[in-house]
Amino acid sequence: MKSLIAIFAVSALLVGCVASDGLGPISQIPPGVSKEGSLANSTLIADATAALRDAQAVEPDMKILKFVIQQPVGDEGQRTWREVWVVNSEGNPRQFIITFKEAGQSGAEFTIDEM
Repeated sequence: MKSLIAIFAVSALLVGCVASDGLGPISQIPPGVSKEGSLANSTLIADATAALRDAQAVEPDMKILKFVIQQPVGDEGQRTWREVWVVNSEGNPRQFIITFKEAGQSGAEFTIDEM
């Protein structure tokens, strides 16, 4: 687990994604700010998990560790935040940056990028 966090921290520093939605680049996230877990509700987690499994050939029985790396920015109903989801596939951890954006009070969109 600690090795996954260390891998994540190094990878996050190497990636410099900048979004036009108020989130700063990932390369500017200070070390140690990530928190294990997700800010998404259960429906959004299920949707993002299904999309990750379909698009990235992640097996259904693989555990996905979730880390919040950027807290929400923006007004309620338009907030955006980032998480890193780590999948350990046969001892080879794969990391995905998931950017969530609220789409009104009852919905959200997300994008998935492999690190």
